[in-house]
This record gives sequence, C-alpha cells and structure tokens, in this order.
Amino acid sequence: MSRLLIATSILLLASSGEAQRAPYLQRGSPTEITVVWRDGAASGAVCYGTRASALTERVAAVAHAGQHEARLTGLRTATRYWYATTSGACPALADDNDTFRTAPEVGSAEPFRIWVVGDSGTGGAAQGRVRDAMLREVGASRPDLFVHVGDMAYSDGTDRQFTDNFFDVYAEVLRSTVCWPAIGNHEGHSADSGTETGPYYDSYVLPPDGAAGGLPSGTEAYYSFDYANVHFVVLDSHDSPRNPGGAMLTWLEDDLSSADAEWIVAYWHHPPYTKGSHDSDRESQLVDMRENALPILEAYGVDLVFGGHSHIYERSHLLRGAFDTPTTTPGHIVDPGDGRIDGDGAYDANAGTVYVVAGHGGTGVGGTGDHPVMFFSELANGSVIVDVNGPVLELRNVRTDGVITDTMTLLRRAEDALILLAPLGGEEVAAGDLLEVRWLAPTDTDALRVELSLDGGGSWSTMAEREDDDGSFAFVTPLVRTDRARIRIRDADRPEREAVSGEFALVATATEEAIPFGDVWEYHDTDIGPPGDWAETLGGWSEGPAQLGYGDGDEATLLLDADPNVPTVYFRQAIEVSGAVTRADFDLLYDDAIAVFVNGVQVYDIGIGDLVHSAYASDSSADNATASASVDGALFVTGQNVIAALVKQGGATSSDVSFDLRLQLILERDLPLPDAGPPDVGRPDGALADVGSEVGARDGAADAGDEGSSGCGCRAGSADPSPWLAVAALAFFVRRRRR
Repeated sequence: MSRLLIATSILLLASSGEAQRAPYLQRGSPTEITVVWRDGAASGAVCYGTRASALTERVAAVAHAGQHEARLTGLRTATRYWYATTSGACPALADDNDTFRTAPEVGSAEPFRIWVVGDSGTGGAAQGRVRDAMLREVGASRPDLFVHVGDMAYSDGTDRQFTDNFFDVYAEVLRSTVCWPAIGNHEGHSADSGTETGPYYDSYVLPPDGAAGGLPSGTEAYYSFDYANVHFVVLDSHDSPRNPGGAMLTWLEDDLSSADAEWIVAYWHHPPYTKGSHDSDRESQLVDMRENALPILEAYGVDLVFGGHSHIYERSHLLRGAFDTPTTTPGHIVDPGDGRIDGDGAYDANAGTVYVVAGHGGTGVGGTGDHPVMFFSELANGSVIVDVNGPVLELRNVRTDGVITDTMTLLRRAEDALILLAPLGGEEVAAGDLLEVRWLAPTDTDALRVELSLDGGGSWSTMAEREDDDGSFAFVTPLVRTDRARIRIRDADRPEREAVSGEFALVATATEEAIPFGDVWEYHDTDIGPPGDWAETLGGWSEGPAQLGYGDGDEATLLLDADPNVPTVYFRQAIEVSGAVTRADFDLLYDDAIAVFVNGVQVYDIGIGDLVHSAYASDSSADNATASASVDGALFVTGQNVIAALVKQGGATSSDVSFDLRLQLILERDLPLPDAGPPDVGRPDGALADVGSEVGARDGAADAGDEGSSGCGCRAGSADPSPWLAVAALAFFVRRRRR
C-alpha cells in the first residue's frame, strides 16, 4: 500500500472518534512477534501465514489501553510471514506491506540493517523528509529494526501526539519493522517509569521478561534484546535512577556479564558527549550517564552507543575511558582517524567505543558542534543507517537531501575471517551494470572465489577465482531483475571460510540524464506574471544557458536586475521521454526559494510560501543554495514533457538570484526474472576458463560457453535466455581497481 493510501485510511478511521493507528510490530524475536493496532472495533484478531494468499493461522487480540495486541508465537526463525488484522473473518489476501520476517537465530552472522532516529516527533515536513531520504537510500532492502532514541511525540508525549507525530508519520515502516524505543524527556512529561504508566508505556509492548534475549529487567523502562550477533541494551536516562548501585545500573552490569554476542549496541536519550542544543558537561542527566553508565558499558566491551536529546548529528572517534567532567581527550582517543574504509581505515572494534548523537530526526537543529571527542558534527536533519554483517559494522548518516555525509566502519576481525565490505545488502544495481565487490581477506588466503546468487542464496554462480588479492573485483551483472541477489566470497581451499552479503536488487532500469547542469532554459523575468498555464506550455519567452540569474558574477545568462526586485522568475524547457519512468531525481541550485513542476504539477518546493507572482519567498537561502529531490515517475508521459521551475527572491532588496537544474530519469526496461539454477553451479574444481585474453585469464572471467555455469537463465514465458547470454558473451569482462 502506498504511503498516501496508508495516511488516507488512518485519517478516515480517525474521523470516527478515538485516534486510530495502523498495525505496528513490537517485541520481535526468532519465534514470536506482537501486532498492535487501533480500529475502533470491540474485538480483533490477527490472521497470518507464510504466504500473503494463505493466512491460515489466527490469534485473538487482547484489549489494552484502547488498542488491540495480538501475540504470535511458535513462529519459524528467519521466516517471512504476512498478516492481516480483522474484527471478522480472515481475509483472502494480506496487504503487501503487512509483512514481517522473524529474527534470525541468536548468534548467527545473518546480515541485517538498523534505522536509528532521534528527536523526530514534530509531525512536520522535516520529519517526513528524514523518513523519505532513508526509504530512497535503502530501496527494496528495508531496515530490519527501527531504533528510536527518544522524543518521538512532541511536545508532551500525549496519546494524540503519539498518533499524529509518530504512528501516522512512520506507518509504512512500522507495519513491517519492529520498533525498539527508548523514552525521551518529552514522552516523560506524560509518563512515569516507576509505575510504567502513561501514553509511552501504553503504546509499546517491550520485553521486561527477557523474552527477546538478555536478562529480565522487570520493567519496560529499560530492557535488552538480541538480534543475530548483536546484543542491544536500552536504558532510561530520563526517569529511572541513574546512580551506581541503583536498580537500572545493577541490572545493566548483570545483563552485560551474561551477554554472549559478537557486538554490543547501547542506546538511551541523553547522550554522554555533545555540544549541540545541549551540553554534556553541564546537564545532570548527560553527566550521570557518562560518569555512571559508561564505565560499566566499556568494561563489558560495548561497541556503539546512540543518544538523542541534543538536536544535532555527532559521531566520535574511537574512545576509551573519557568519563570525567568536563570531558578531556588526552589518552582517551584510541584512534584519531576517520574510521572510514576509504580514508584512514576502519576502527578496531576490540580497542574502544564509538558514540553517536542522532538527535536530528525532524526537529530544529542547533549548537556549536565542537565537542573534542567528535570526529564529525553536522547541523542538519537526517537519520542513521547501520549495517551489520558478521564481523563488520558499517554506519552512514543520511541527510534529508539524500546525501551521505558521514560513514564509519567497525571491524572485529579474527585472523582467519573473510570480511565482505561491499555490497552489504539493500543496494539497487541496474541490471547489466558493473557491480564492485570489496573485501578483506586473511594473509594466508591463496585463492578467493567470488560468487553471485539471484535467489537469496538458493543457488550460486562463480564469477571469478582470484589468486592475487587486491580486495576488489567488478563484474557485469546479468540482464535479469531480482530483489534477492547476494554476493558470497569463499576461500577456494577452505570453503568453510566465507562471507555473504545481505540481499540487494538488480533493477530493470536505466539512468538517463534528461537535463544537465548548464542547459538552455526559456525564462520570464518581468514584473508582470505569466499566464496560469505557464508551467505546461512552451514558446514566446527569452532563452539562455544556466546558470541564470544576477548578482554573483557566475551567471551564464543575466536576468533583469530591477529595483525593487521582481519577486518571482520563471523557467521552463521540454524533454523527450522514450519509455516508462519509475523515478525522477532533481538536483537544484537556487537563491532564495524554488518550486519545481512536471507537466504543470508542482512536485517540490523549498522556502516558497505563496506561489503568487507578487509574493516574496517565505525564507531566505545562502548564495547558490543546493537541494535534491526524487519524485514519482508517474507524472511523466512518453513523448514531450515540460519541466518548469520558479525562483523567488527573499525580499525587495535581495542582492542576487540564481537558478540551475539537473534532471536524471530512471527508465523501466522489460527484463525477465531469473530462473534458479542448481546449487554450486560453478565448476566442481573451481577452475575458470581462459577466455583468451590477458585480462580474462588474470581475473578469472567465466567461460560463457560452459553450459550451466551461470545458473541465471530466464523465467518461463520465454525460452530465450538471450538477456543472460548477452552478458555472458562479454565473458564477464572485469574492471579492476587498485585501492
């Protein structure tokens, strides 16, 4: 179901009385999950099964604080289920988005993804942009866990604020992803951790009994859970006692002493280090958590700590022992590097802890961002994605415009471990494009095999066997479409030594730059506004190349510089589209505000306010401000399309105006689905054909003529496997890149 349809259905339900909530998932484990919802019915149930069209199991819900809660037990580990909530008979078909995958076996190295958000609960436009930027970034591989570090329902955590500012905003995510929250101070305005009462505790179903892993805490205020090879600890920095020897920190030490996981991740609301909108050297809750909780966490090897509260993004160096107030750094920054694979190198997870402030999820940002332990700080809204793949933990900060502004990698590398660095899972790769595989291998690896699966690991094709290890290999992907592609690297001599990626997509798309920066535009820059259909017609205006504007000295085309300023300037041009468009990506340069139109329909604006010609912008921008936006391709038609924009001045005396725009179209191609081949379809001895070229022999390019070597045929409907063979005929020509 689309985000718009979900929001519309919630709105219609809400009009009937009590605030309604679409289904959301809680308390997930390898064998159970809880579905929660509100629909106004007196009773309810969940029907579920392993196919969307076969909801063969039914569990009655119990009523709690005006909502339904259904606990599904006895589930199969690491298995996809579909479900439907009902007050009557089970439906014949589940909604596409009403699905979940049970957690993998505790301790397994199954790759998974975490989405971390903090201080988001305004219900405003920035919160939605943070959500949408994450969804664009991850594509088909949605997060497995949704971690919220608090302040999810401004300003007092009331029941209505939870519905409007959290459950409605994240409905599309929450229907298929378990949320694991930490209480923030704004939720604390209307909740009591001692009695576990209030809207926060009514909304969530958490595991005080240790049912999801870890030791029972006896309270939903703080708890722990396990997922694959990670142990998560969630603390209450707002309302539970933070003193040494108190109940929470006593439980924390007991829990960690019994934890047996490759990774430990902890989070709570008030961060131990920050110079954002709050100061960790001056505020008691932040000081308490640093001085009292951190020594316990670091003693038991915590790897990564998240906080919120301070409205900023900050990410530390690798630290150890920086517990004093005020915080000092000498002797405590154990790795002063950037923690980036493509920079100074990854951090050694055995040597220290990384601290992240993710208080930038939707509310206004602020602060100096100059805390001495931080490697990177940014005053911009966004969220954090963490990918865990065995001994590799990778973090990236995704800003609302889709830009990845920070990355960090932690490695826990045994001497005999292969470590896959890319792909990790969730990527979208155009079928027929080059895919780069990157890894770290032990020094005693003599031959390394790179394999591809198109069916989630059911069958594998050998892409190359490498005798020289430079840590990277690229090959042309097959011309088929799948959401279940995976990469596996294996030691050819010790096949038990391997690393596997999460699932990623081969997409049936091609990217076309429809409008480059510097292109020629029609423009209208007079004090009289254009006709109402200006954004969908052409002709009769002046034209010139971008950048268009005045006042900066970098313009290719000068516009009218009037006194007072012309409030609004208009631009348009036509493009030809040759096929179905799935997505359009705009990159914009503007000053002071901009709105963009496709065939007369407005698709984006920033700082505009009133669109009327005589109105100035509602906000001012920096000189040559930039923005990016992605829009649905449904607005584009085959043939001619009109792309238009208007730029507004901040006021009558603004000194300059600027405009340029780049448009990239993602076009759909007609590609087949793959057929699953037999397991281990590479040659039994791992040998690869010599294709008669130095490059092919050196890099082990596959022999296109070896029948059955690919395992990547076409699905029924066409017996012609030519899409795959067209790529195979290239003999998987390899481009190698020394790093």
